[in-house]
Amino acid sequence: MIPPFQYKIPKNLQEACDLLWDYREKAKVIAGGTDLIIALRNGLLRPEVLIDITHLSELRKIEERDGIISIGGAVTHSEISASPIIRTYGRILSEAASQIGSPQIRNTGTIGGNVVNASPAADTLPPLMVLEAMGKVVSKEGEKEAPIDSLIQGPYRSTLLPHEILVSISFKKLPPHMKGSFIRLARRDGMAIARMSIAVLLQREGNRMKEVRISVGAITPTPQRMKEAESLLEDQPFDLERLRVASEKISSAMVLRSGVRPSTSYKSPVVKALTMRAIQQAFENI
Repeated sequence: MIPPFQYKIPKNLQEACDLLWDYREKAKVIAGGTDLIIALRNGLLRPEVLIDITHLSELRKIEERDGIISIGGAVTHSEISASPIIRTYGRILSEAASQIGSPQIRNTGTIGGNVVNASPAADTLPPLMVLEAMGKVVSKEGEKEAPIDSLIQGPYRSTLLPHEILVSISFKKLPPHMKGSFIRLARRDGMAIARMSIAVLLQREGNRMKEVRISVGAITPTPQRMKEAESLLEDQPFDLERLRVASEKISSAMVLRSGVRPSTSYKSPVVKALTMRAIQQAFENI
């Protein structure tokens, strides 16, 4: 049973910031609520106040301006997957958003919530990291921008303070010559949390891989870039042996950061295979 709470619907972003400033740790922000409601039902959270930001116009936009794509924190996964702007200039994110949960979850859940919830298996985080996205955080004290990975403190823990709101996420428009791929592995195709996911962006020149960005999810405590593997591939010819070495680096990073677990003997070869497949897909997409 969900304990009683006050429900506040601010008229604008400034009022939302004022409410959060007043209530601090006693309040929680709600938009899609796909994770928050479950936490309330299970007694994991007991806020005195819920502040609903779903309808705030400042958080509901997808825009392109001066080469920058901006997505409001309350934009849903369905809106991202269907957006012509995202499909053109950040397709890897729309591909990931289209695979989240069920249609009901995609129609309700928001990108801001997916980031702030900080699940190790969050489907949007690996694509956002290879897009080198920035998060805009607002409070009564002002606003700041920070890389998406710096907003993740640990599993299910963000760096946002109780009085702060993630109002938008932005990234530079991908140039036409940079393509990507996103692959997730789960127990089934729909309504299942990712067991592993990988996002790859790369720039190809002839048979060479120029800039390469790789991020993984669900196999480490937090989604993160795989810089060592990237450095092995950048400005190098495309060949399967090089991909194999890079995939082994990522598998080793998984063991280093997560430790040896009963599932490691299964995950390690699968991580290698997914890595090679994702890089090959990104290379061939160009």
